[in-house]
Amino acid sequence: MIPFLHPNAKKISLRQVIILLVILSVILLCCCPFATAREVRIAQTELKPTLFTDEQGNPAGFIVDLIEDLAKKEGYDVIWIRGTLSESWDRLSRGEIDLIPAVTVTSERLKMYDFTNESVMSIWSQVYARPDSGINTILDLEGKHVAFVKGASSGIGLKEYATKFGITATYLEKGTPAEVLTAVSKGEADALVVYNSAGQEEMKEHGLTATPVMFNPANFGFATLKGKNPDLLKEIDRYIAAGKKDPSSTYSMSMRRWYSITAEEIIPAFLWWVLEGVAGLASLFLIMSYLLRREVRRKTAELAKQNEELVRKNEELGAAYDQLTAMDEELRQNYNELRKSESALIQAREKLNLLNKLTSQEIKNAFFKLAGYIQISKESESFDEAKGYFEKEEMIMQSVQESLAFSEKYQTLGINQPRWQNVVFVLLNAISHLDLSSLNRTIDLPDIEIFADPLLEDAFLALMDLIARQGEVTSIGLKCRKNPESLTLIIESDGQGIPAEEKEKIFKWEFLGKSGTSLFLAREILSITEISLHETGEAGKGIRFEITIPKSEYRIVAQKNERLDSYPSNSSG
Repeated sequence: MIPFLHPNAKKISLRQVIILLVILSVILLCCCPFATAREVRIAQTELKPTLFTDEQGNPAGFIVDLIEDLAKKEGYDVIWIRGTLSESWDRLSRGEIDLIPAVTVTSERLKMYDFTNESVMSIWSQVYARPDSGINTILDLEGKHVAFVKGASSGIGLKEYATKFGITATYLEKGTPAEVLTAVSKGEADALVVYNSAGQEEMKEHGLTATPVMFNPANFGFATLKGKNPDLLKEIDRYIAAGKKDPSSTYSMSMRRWYSITAEEIIPAFLWWVLEGVAGLASLFLIMSYLLRREVRRKTAELAKQNEELVRKNEELGAAYDQLTAMDEELRQNYNELRKSESALIQAREKLNLLNKLTSQEIKNAFFKLAGYIQISKESESFDEAKGYFEKEEMIMQSVQESLAFSEKYQTLGINQPRWQNVVFVLLNAISHLDLSSLNRTIDLPDIEIFADPLLEDAFLALMDLIARQGEVTSIGLKCRKNPESLTLIIESDGQGIPAEEKEKIFKWEFLGKSGTSLFLAREILSITEISLHETGEAGKGIRFEITIPKSEYRIVAQKNERLDSYPSNSSG
């Protein structure tokens, strides 16, 4: 029997194989150290779609695709360290991270950091603003507020670019691109500056568009602390260079995915010369614009001096004009006073003629009656009969005497021209002729002057005389009411009042007061300067005289803090 076909022989052979494999594994573990993955700490900033945090809180973007593909090939263990760009530069300086992606080279950064030689993509800095911002050149940023990400070369480059042209702007540094976008959309800033690789869709969502202001073309790459991780930079350079040549590489596919361009569409080196030439021409144009602007400012300063001289002369002319205006106003006031006086004089003459006519008519009537009674007296048969007629003749003579005295009293009506008179002062003089000591008197008036005939006191006397002759009067009040185009003085009392059917009769010629006063004449005196007089009281509740004065015929004399606005406006009663 063949030994290896024996059942026991077969069982021993398998055991030996297993033992042999275990021995070989131990030997290999002892001879070859265990290869662990290299840990690479990479900064995760926010620059969508290049590098950002997705909705699940994971790193995403073009750079993440490249790093994860490279890490898989090289066996890296990638640790993403989230933070702002400014925080990431500080961490790299302290050695807390190994790599910052999506940054550009500047002369200042080269002093502390090393960079990849192979550009991930070609970018430039660009200003974005609202469509109606009016920003078309760097000169339009004068006086504007511009936001940018703190630590970004785009913001640093804008400051240097603006300084060359003497542009003064206010710069707002924010931690992330999202904060920069928010600042412009809320109106805190007029514009923002970022790399052109920033998400265009986000710009549109915030209502922003790219302006023609672009500058600082640069290469996008990776940075490490100076002298550290040079092999990491070389691996990235080889990976990027190979990816650009292979349309099926992760680099090319990711470029199409995030930027909708292919690797072949990356700007060739020779085009950079063209772009720099265009940029040079644009800079020349801007320099010429700046020089022209400075010349315009100089000319403007000269014109400003000339304008100051013109302003001084204009002020002198203005002062002369004001003086002439004041003189014109004074002449106008004098003319208005003369016109009002002339109108009042015409009115007064008419009133005086009417007064003379009425007086003359009354005397004629009295003499006619007197002649009749004398004739009857002659024909009387007895002295007693004649005596009754003598008494009537005496009454007629007394009436004629009163009429002549009344006429003599008011013969100066209209002779003296109207003048401004203080209402309260004239009223107090009027009531001094009457015994009103038993009445309560209330005066609630601002310091008013009215333009009226000098006989205004007699008009007030007639009003107060009628009130005093009313029965059961205990109080008299004087107040005013402001109307849109006039002022109404209100004199009112308690007592019996005037019946409705007699309200106009009291203003008739025949209605004379005991002291020779006349409401007829009071109304005539006031009407000389277009002042109206009416009795509006309610019978049984007292007298109420309303004297309505046109706006041009009264004025308020300012005293203390008294204002006519504080008095009641037009209302019934």
